[in-house]
Amino acid sequence: MAIRRTTPSRQRAARRSATTPSLRIREQAMADVIATSLEEDIVLGRRHPRERLIEQDLCDRFNTHRGDVRLALFQLENKGIVQRIPNRGAIVRDLTPQEVREIYFVREELEVMAVRILPFPISPTSLAQLERVQEQHSAAIDNDDMLAVFYANLSFHQTLFELCRNNCLIETIKTLEQKVYGIRFYANAFPEALARARRDHLDMIEALRASRRDELIKLTRQHLKPSPEAYIRAYERRFGAPRVANS
Repeated sequence: MAIRRTTPSRQRAARRSATTPSLRIREQAMADVIATSLEEDIVLGRRHPRERLIEQDLCDRFNTHRGDVRLALFQLENKGIVQRIPNRGAIVRDLTPQEVREIYFVREELEVMAVRILPFPISPTSLAQLERVQEQHSAAIDNDDMLAVFYANLSFHQTLFELCRNNCLIETIKTLEQKVYGIRFYANAFPEALARARRDHLDMIEALRASRRDELIKLTRQHLKPSPEAYIRAYERRFGAPRVANS
């Protein structure tokens, strides 16, 4: 019987194959840390539209290699938060006023659909869960903790829309919501916008408790207005109003 010799090159390939799964897990874990941190920077206004995300700077910041950084940027690109430009690298995605209006138009219709189809009456357990999340949101506002405000707000709306029990609709709403993470800062910079968001949440809970669907639909529509309006005002101050083509 012939004996197959294992050459040094085959031995190296075997070692790489054996370590690849754990290496991939490590890379994925580090990429998640980088992506989350960059996402939070954008949400908090620490990074602005059109700002470059330089790979070497990120490697130095997170004490890692370019593979981790590129995987993180790829994740953010898939969410629509980061944009890759040939020969320039990655930048914080710059949403134009028209793109923001289009996204929010679709978001409004989908979120209204979710509250239109959710079944009444709402269980006491679901109401209690929403109230707990809203307590966290209110506490974050009172403590001026904008990152906690962001996450509590996401949790509130996720909990609300899950009541519609349509997984496809819930996932689509989440995908569109991610695309506009970068514009949250512009509305949250104003205390009156945060106070309005808190009132809207409390009013939504009461509309759910009383099975007042029309009121819930109205609240859902009005709740989406401040963020795009604040972003568009800031965008036009910084970059100028878009030119209107002559007819």
